Amino acid sequence: MSAPAAAPKHPGKVFLDPSEVKDHLAEYRIVDCRYSLKIKDHGSIQYAKEHVKSAIRADVDTNLSKLVPTSTARHPLPPCAEFIDWCMANGMAGELPVLCYDDECGAMGGCRLWWMLNSLGADAYVINGGFQACKAAGLEMESGEPSSLPRPATHWPFKTAFQHHYLVDEIPPNAIITDARSADRFASTVRPYAADKMPGHIEGARNLPYTSHLVTRGDGKVLRSEEEIRHNIMTVVQGAGDAADLSSFVFSCGSGVTACINIALVHHLGLGHPYLYCGSWSEYSGLFRPPIMRSIIDDYGMCMQMQTPSLGDNPKANLDTMTLKVDGAPCERPDAEVQSAATHLHAGEAATVYFKSGRVVTIEVPAVPN
Repeated sequence: MSAPAAAPKHPGKVFLDPSEVKDHLAEYRIVDCRYSLKIKDHGSIQYAKEHVKSAIRADVDTNLSKLVPTSTARHPLPPCAEFIDWCMANGMAGELPVLCYDDECGAMGGCRLWWMLNSLGADAYVINGGFQACKAAGLEMESGEPSSLPRPATHWPFKTAFQHHYLVDEIPPNAIITDARSADRFASTVRPYAADKMPGHIEGARNLPYTSHLVTRGDGKVLRSEEEIRHNIMTVVQGAGDAADLSSFVFSCGSGVTACINIALVHHLGLGHPYLYCGSWSEYSGLFRPPIMRSIIDDYGMCMQMQTPSLGDNPKANLDTMTLKVDGAPCERPDAEVQSAATHLHAGEAATVYFKSGRVVTIEVPAVPN
């Protein structure tokens, strides 16, 4: 049986400004959680270049999640025992509170680690502004391996199973669900964007983009004022349940990472303790792919399965200057169906398109005009 958790170092808070910890870094176990959806090994590369002195490294893909071969979930929770073993090996077992940071103000790893530790009853915090704010505030930095490694723990005083999260079949059918993805991903209709494999969102979900809580400062992002963040959240949940206590709400995103900053902010503002659906859209859209695709085709006349990474930042396909390939062959005069599908694609993308007419074609858009 787990022992009662020690009193938190900063009661009622999740996010700390660098100025609050600058002269007290030895009082925390510091963890660098930098991660990128777009750049492979981004976190480990940046950590090797420079990190807060004595910070250890947490990898979202290997330490904070573990793929399940039979699931489409991109970042499912690892077995709790494995996570606890990793925590103990790195001295995160209650001797010191844990201080997490990434380079997206907590959204890309920092808050995921915070959520996992908090779920087990451990004391953890996230640095507002992340690595960039730490550097701007003059926190001591180092490169390569950390100058000192924590002593492994021999006892785990906290819970041994993650709390306050749902598996997909545990979500109440009347649950109020929020989605932290960007508006273009959430509202996509016939084709997915970014890391998503399917367009759309969980039925009835409400969009609460994590980016709405952030503002650019210098070369990084920091939290908006508490009043602004509270307004963002209240606007989305208005008319849904008890807006003063969001503890029955279910928070999701693409894969259970960025949802954690929304949960962290709800905690920080004293608005309750929402559930995490860690599988999120990556799992949900895989489990229910056939009915989702049929519904999209029925509503919009087509549904696309991307054959290349999403290149939504590239220019849209321009049929006046670009020659498409359809099923591998150049197509100088695309028919109306192909033209309609091409309007959803960007330069350099390819997708298999399932039309309501029963036709299936693969369309390739050149990376540059012909």
